[in-house]
Parts: sequence; C-alpha cells; structure tokens
Amino acid sequence: MLSVLWSSIKSKFSAIVSKLRLWLSWDFVRTRIIGRIRDFFVGLFSVKPKNKDDYYTVFKWMISKKLAYLIVIIIGVVSIWYLVTQLKLFSGNSEGIPTYSYNSIMLRFADNKVRIKAKSGYVAYEGMVSKGYCTGEGTLFSKTGTVLYTGNFEKNLFEGEGTQNFESGVIHYKGTFHSNLYEGQGSLFRENGTREYEGGFFEGLKEGEGKLYDAGGNPLYEGSFASDEIIYGELLGKTPKDIRAKYFGSQIMYEESEELGSDVVMHLEGIDALYLAQSDGSAADDSLKAVNVIVLSDVFRTGRTETRGIEGIKALMGDPVYEGYSSVILPEAVAINVLNDRKSTLKGKVNIDTTMVYTDDISVRSFDQDYSVYIYTFRRGDLMYSFVCNEPGSNFAFYEIQDGGAK
Repeated sequence: MLSVLWSSIKSKFSAIVSKLRLWLSWDFVRTRIIGRIRDFFVGLFSVKPKNKDDYYTVFKWMISKKLAYLIVIIIGVVSIWYLVTQLKLFSGNSEGIPTYSYNSIMLRFADNKVRIKAKSGYVAYEGMVSKGYCTGEGTLFSKTGTVLYTGNFEKNLFEGEGTQNFESGVIHYKGTFHSNLYEGQGSLFRENGTREYEGGFFEGLKEGEGKLYDAGGNPLYEGSFASDEIIYGELLGKTPKDIRAKYFGSQIMYEESEELGSDVVMHLEGIDALYLAQSDGSAADDSLKAVNVIVLSDVFRTGRTETRGIEGIKALMGDPVYEGYSSVILPEAVAINVLNDRKSTLKGKVNIDTTMVYTDDISVRSFDQDYSVYIYTFRRGDLMYSFVCNEPGSNFAFYEIQDGGAK
C-alpha cells in the first residue's frame, strides 16, 4: 500500500521537478538570455521610423533614434572590454606588479610600482610611476633584457642618482643626472670596465674639477675641465714640478742647446699637449715656468660647440690681433713632427737635429727655422690663442695658448 501511495505522489511532482531542473540549468538560462538579446536587436533593426520624432537631427543629417541607441550600446561594450583588458586585473604576475602597454590609457592613472611594455612587447621599464610618468626609482631595459639604466626618474627623464650602462650591460656612468644628462658629480667608465674620468659634469660634458684615467685605469691628469676637455690654460705659469703633480702620464723632454737658448719643451703624451718652459733668469730648475701651451687638436671646443675652421674661430673670437707667416719655434716644430707621426699635415715634418740622452730626454742641437706656418692670433679674456695653419684660410692643425701679457 505504501509503495503504491509513494509512486502516486512521485508521479504528481515529477513534472514540476523536471521543469525546475530545466529552468535552473545554465544552458537554459544562457539560451533564454541570448534569445532575448537577439530578439531585441532584431526588433531594433526591423522596426522602421514612422515620423520625424523617431529621428535625431545632427547638422543636416537625420539619424534613427534606434540606430543611435545601438551605436551607444556598441561603444559602451567596446569601452568596457578595453578597460578590462587594460586594467590587467585578471592577468597579473606572481609578484603582483601590474603591467601596462606604453600607450595604455590606464597607465595615466597608475601611481605605484608597475611594468611598462614597449611597442614591440618587451618589458622596457619596471619601477615607480606617477600620473603616467616614470617618476621615482626604476629600471630601464633593452630588448634583450639588459639593464640600460637604474636609478631615479622624473617625468620619464633620468634625474638624480643613477647608473647608466652600455648595451652590453657594462657600467658606463655612475653619478647624478639632470634632464637625462650627466650633471653634478659622477664617474665615466670604458666598455672594458676601466675608469675613464671622475669629477664634475654639466649638461652631459666634463665640467669643473676632475681626474682623467688612462686606458689601464691609472690616474693620468687631475685638474679643471670645461666643455668636455682639459682647461690647458691653467698650466701657464706653472713649474715643471707643479705640472708633474697634475699630470701623471708619460712625457718626453726636449732641451735646447745653449746656442739655441736653453728652453725646454715637454710633450705630455697622455693628454696630447706640449708646453714651453723658460727660465726666469736664475740657475735653479724650479725657476722654469710654462709660458706657452700647445694643444694637439684641430678642433676648438667651447660649450657644446666644436669649431674647426678659421672662419668659425673668427665668428667666436672676433678679428685676429695678428695674422701672417711665421718661422716655427721649437715647441711648434715638435708639435708638427708629433702630428706627422700620426698623419701627414702642414708641410710635413720639420728637420730637427737631436741627441737622445735618455728615452724621455732629448737634446736638440738645431732645427729648421726656415719652416714657416701661417698663424692667426686672437685675444680672449686674459689669454692669447694662436691657430697654426698651412696657409691663409686653411683649417688649423693645432693651437697655442699664451698669457695675454706675454710677448
């Protein structure tokens, strides 16, 4: 009896249970939702506007209100999809650092530690951002993952303390930056790892007090710098002993015979310079003073400007106080021969009769004083600059610096 009763009750409710299971199944719900959406859009497109109130007027164009609604819906869906993909909420990394494309709109609202991908897809930056800018501590990477820079940023520029590397990953500069340029105190390194320079910088160039190092990383010169090169004029008036305390590299001494005047020319090989030391009248060696400095360069630098030709020098310094042919003096003769050992210049080498006392001490008995050059001399501040050329209007091969009061 009970079995029959239970079977009767089940038969009454089985239809209801089946319907509930159907209505609660995901396939049924999804089908109904999709069907409703489909019916909505079919109805939207199938119903034609019947009067002007069914249109929006945009300038001279009549746009169906139903079409306008559709456009708004499509824009909304696309916008939501874009925001979701840009937020990266569902594709974060194990470290919890959000990653953005370099042109992501959402990056403009980030204010924490992030990773930024370059156009080609690699992670180019990892660090702090503020209002879309790299600001604070961060690291810049190359395509291959090499660290190019690590340190402080300010609105996407290197600013403050930082370290910049070569493409190989070897350190190139360590120090302070301003607007992407070396500025303040820092150290430069060669790609083989040896130190090249340490000291002051301004707008990316060596400026102020600093120290140069040779190819082996040994101290070479310590002094003042401007426009990325040594201020050679500061050697004027110094004794050979004083200069030796600033210049630590190899040097060669050329001593004139008494018949020529007993002057001394020192070739500072490591910094491409020579100086003429003359006596003040006493017999003591310390009385010799540098009265003329020669820079073995056909480029004159000031600020970020490099000048090679005489016309450029005139534009920089004005009219020369002297120009004309002149017979070479001993430091000029040595300079010409040093340059010709590298590459033919001016009229070739000057004939110099010498005797080698030591490898770094050469006695000069005579030299060809008929060898002539064309010289342009300019006054700039307290100094005189003479640019040595082959002939009028030609580019200079090197230049000399003298005190403005020197004869």
